[in-house]
Amino acid sequence: MHMNPASFPPSLIAKIVRCVEDAVGDDIQADIQRNDLQTQNSVPSRIWDLLNTNVIRGLDTEDCTIARAHRGPWEMLVIYEKSSQCIFTFMREKRFAELRKRQHQRKRMHYIDILTQQFNKDLLADQQQLSFIPCEFSDKDRLAELVQALLLDLGSDTDIVSHHVLVLFDTVGYQLTHIRAVMVTPSLDIARGSEQDWSKYIRADESIIVERISNPTAPENQPSRGLSLTAKAMARKKDKPQRKNTEVSAQEES
Repeated sequence: MHMNPASFPPSLIAKIVRCVEDAVGDDIQADIQRNDLQTQNSVPSRIWDLLNTNVIRGLDTEDCTIARAHRGPWEMLVIYEKSSQCIFTFMREKRFAELRKRQHQRKRMHYIDILTQQFNKDLLADQQQLSFIPCEFSDKDRLAELVQALLLDLGSDTDIVSHHVLVLFDTVGYQLTHIRAVMVTPSLDIARGSEQDWSKYIRADESIIVERISNPTAPENQPSRGLSLTAKAMARKKDKPQRKNTEVSAQEES
């Protein structure tokens, strides 16, 4: 019997969502300001370093074990949650959709193929991808070896992993807009009864990062927009309080 993501403690879910929300929001904005980045080509990948840092700092507790894994030059984290014996990883919704669409075009397994082939092969999907081409990876006979390499840091915990849970999220600008936990079958379909929307845990607080003005003296950053009043306008402005006081006095007398 598999563990539904809803069975995770709410406190753990809140921590996970907070890790993602901070990484894509205040953390990356603060990083851009701190380093005075004039271009932001590295931001998409930099967010993952910030997320991984948040996960290590916030989830490496008695309840979770954090494993560092390498897939080529890419370093990622795999979290093992002890009460459920599940491992989970993070991915953007857009990336998951791409991997799912192109699964039959891949010659070698992506890490999500490795984890689902090993741990989620007993799961069934409500709606399954239709394909007349069998999905055969050239490295499928090395599955056990690849799993061992990927989860090396978990040590003996690897033997008792029950399932893999994928945390999927969407962002707009520097805001986390949606996050959910799912279990995925080897064909990358959402497993029956496994999806859980975690968006209610998004705090949606106002950012604490104040936007830095590069040129405070520029007209667009001045309340007056660099405009000056004419002598006639200044006279009207000066006379306005006197006229108001005269009107108030007249009303009181009446």
